[in-house]
Amino acid sequence: MINPIMKNIVLFFFRKPLFLCLLVLSTQVALYAQDEEDPYAKTRSKAKSSIYSIRIDPESTNVLASNMGELSGNLEVTNRNYMDLWASAEEPGPGTVKWILSAPSAGEYDVDVVAFGDGSELVFTCNGDNKKIVISGENWDKINLGKIKLNAGNNALLVSVTASVDFRLGSLELTRPAIKAKIEKEALAQRQDADWFKNAGYGLMFQCTNRATPIQGPIKKWQDKVNDFDLDGFVSMVEESGAAYVLWSVTWGEQYISAPIQSLDEIIAGRTTQRDLLGEMADRLHEKGIRLIFYYHYGYKCYHARDIEWLEAVGGLDADKTELYDNLMKIISEIGLRYKDKLDGWWFDGGERYYNTHFDGSSAEAGILSAPFKEITQAAKAGNSSRIIAYNSWIKPMLTPYQDYFAGEGFQTYSELEDGKFTTGKHKGLMAHSCFILEKSWGHIEPDSPIKSPKFSVEKLTEMIQFAQTYKYPLSINLEMYEDGSVSPESIELLKQIKTVIRD
Repeated sequence: MINPIMKNIVLFFFRKPLFLCLLVLSTQVALYAQDEEDPYAKTRSKAKSSIYSIRIDPESTNVLASNMGELSGNLEVTNRNYMDLWASAEEPGPGTVKWILSAPSAGEYDVDVVAFGDGSELVFTCNGDNKKIVISGENWDKINLGKIKLNAGNNALLVSVTASVDFRLGSLELTRPAIKAKIEKEALAQRQDADWFKNAGYGLMFQCTNRATPIQGPIKKWQDKVNDFDLDGFVSMVEESGAAYVLWSVTWGEQYISAPIQSLDEIIAGRTTQRDLLGEMADRLHEKGIRLIFYYHYGYKCYHARDIEWLEAVGGLDADKTELYDNLMKIISEIGLRYKDKLDGWWFDGGERYYNTHFDGSSAEAGILSAPFKEITQAAKAGNSSRIIAYNSWIKPMLTPYQDYFAGEGFQTYSELEDGKFTTGKHKGLMAHSCFILEKSWGHIEPDSPIKSPKFSVEKLTEMIQFAQTYKYPLSINLEMYEDGSVSPESIELLKQIKTVIRD
């Protein structure tokens, strides 16, 4: 999740010229995102200063992020929130990105370009072949370039850019045509079309983890916090709100899980609890006919997450993130097998860090280019193959076809849907969804402060839900929560009134 200030910027991205919102981004994010030493500095320093060779895997999609290439001209890497986001040009003019690709054998690869910048011209050169595109549109998009040929051994792939006023190059994706077709077929075969989700209308979302604060006084110790959580009050509150489902944070920033998860204990001590609060919650909600989706944040460093001990233990600071994702899959699958059909879905945050495992500036010579999305999705569906999965791509296009619904961070409206699903564009095939903050923040982590009043009136929020119902996609309304499991009385009163209109 991004902070509320950054949230306003995301919405601004879709309505105003990009250069205006980028100025806001530069001034605000510095206050919240990168006010400490970069935890990835050690990893980043190991990357070569000169261009290096990237190994191409003929059996998968190869993500060539812009920070893996050699940049020149007016292009430079933009780093925010301890993550290399994209190559950007703030002014019109020329620039280049060059990758050296090491292919084990000669072959033809389909190329998709993830970019932003209306009117920008891109020319791709590889082994004597040239292809040209001109970007159109005001949002990020994934554009198919066609096919290029790679020779066995090293190949130079050059992208020459004539940037418009603002330009962003996220990545190229290289996939052999037969493998691309295989991936699409596999993903579609596993994809869920969940009527319960499309017809839900609205659910409640909570970021209540080890950092949740009381209205006044010190934070309790982790075991005490979980032991004292008022589950009866929580379930009653959810029922009174009329929510069809709960989107609950298993973790948020720091890796603490309110259940006895052995695979986490084997990586690092002191992060689980004897009480299985997640299991008790799953049981109680299931009895009420209320669905449950788990939100998961793997603990990467960002504006609110500073869990370096965990990152070191799990392999999150290594250039090769293979160990990291192997460990995460053990945790995710154990949770899934534990709660079986009482767990209905997952919402994975920080999807860009899965998509580009070298977001930290580490050398792409080492290890995997992207997380194993297929295997992670399979782990997430362990114990219940009908679970719905989303990877948060923020403002970017879909990161992988191995998912079921759009994460939808930030309030968004959609009308060009068919039976609740995108039929065109950068999220084609996924069920639509939007999640947004009701009060001030995603989670209540400020000490000695009450939760703020809701941003929306009963009338406005009812209108938002009814619009979403018309097009068959749900809204996840995020409430702040105190450490004991209670919420703002003002917010729950608002939701009770909405229930009488939407549900009764």
